[in-house]
Amino acid sequence: MRSNEEIAAEALRRSAASREKKAVRRQRVYAMSAACACIAVIVGLSLLLPSMPESVVSGMPSTAGAAVLAGSGAGGYVLMGIIGFVLGVAAVLISIKAKKG
Repeated sequence: MRSNEEIAAEALRRSAASREKKAVRRQRVYAMSAACACIAVIVGLSLLLPSMPESVVSGMPSTAGAAVLAGSGAGGYVLMGIIGFVLGVAAVLISIKAKKG
């Protein structure tokens, strides 16, 4: 037969284990959400990339930031590389924050 203290300690241990499992599950959801969002942005931009030079020619000012890079053949790929890197860093930072908090 267990004493009341042993029963209470076991209940606290199980409660802590349950909270830890929920925290791990929440971290995984945050990390997967961040990764999916980054992939969606990269895919969306890659689908948009072929039409960017046409929109630059049709009336966008040539000083519109990334539109200058998209005007040349390799510039669009450089732009996609930079955007992919920034999104990757953002996903890592979100995952680290989710793991800590």
